[in-house]
Formats: sequence, C-alpha cells, structure tokens
Amino acid sequence: MNNGLILIITFTIPVVILLLFYVLIKNRKKRHLVSLDLDWSKFEKAIEYKDINGVNKYGTELIWNENLTDAMLKKMIDYVEELAVDNLELKNLQNLIFNKNLHWNRNYRITRY
Repeated sequence: MNNGLILIITFTIPVVILLLFYVLIKNRKKRHLVSLDLDWSKFEKAIEYKDINGVNKYGTELIWNENLTDAMLKKMIDYVEELAVDNLELKNLQNLIFNKNLHWNRNYRITRY
C-alpha cells in the first residue's frame, strides 16, 4: 500500500465514525422531544389516579429525557415526595429526581491558587 491510500483510510474512518455518532445522537434528541409531552401527560394521569407503577415508569422515562424542563422537574419533586411517603416503590424514582436536581443546581466554584 502506498502512503496516499493509508492517509485517505486514516482520515476517512474517523470521519465516518463521527458522522455515525452525530446522526445517532440527533435521532435520539428528536425522539426525546417527541415523547416528552406524551410522557408528561401520562405521568400526570398516573399521579391523578395514584397509579404507582405508572408514576414509576413514566417518571423514570421523564428523568432520562434530555428535554425535561426545570418547571417539570420541580413539579415531579412535589408529586413524587407526596406519594413516596406511603409507597416505598417510589424510592428509586425519588433518588433519580433528587440526583437530577442536584446535578442541575450544583455550584461551580472557581478557586485561585
């Protein structure tokens, strides 16, 4: 093999891999955006009917959704804390919500030496 072919292969393979990851991430973001409103309505319906399995399922899907808003997270905190008092099944969801809230509200301290 000559040097020109090796250079072309060396630069082409990483570019193809990067494009593949870009397309996969872009498609995932589109799916998350489409499913956010549907999952939120199902979550609120499960809260209304006090369906613990539905709250757990749709709450977990919402927490992992990239398009979740701060207002939605605050409502989820209120809803789940109210239901988690009586139901230990929601402890995992409560921890996920707590960790997401911590992640969003962390303080970045810049220290100078």
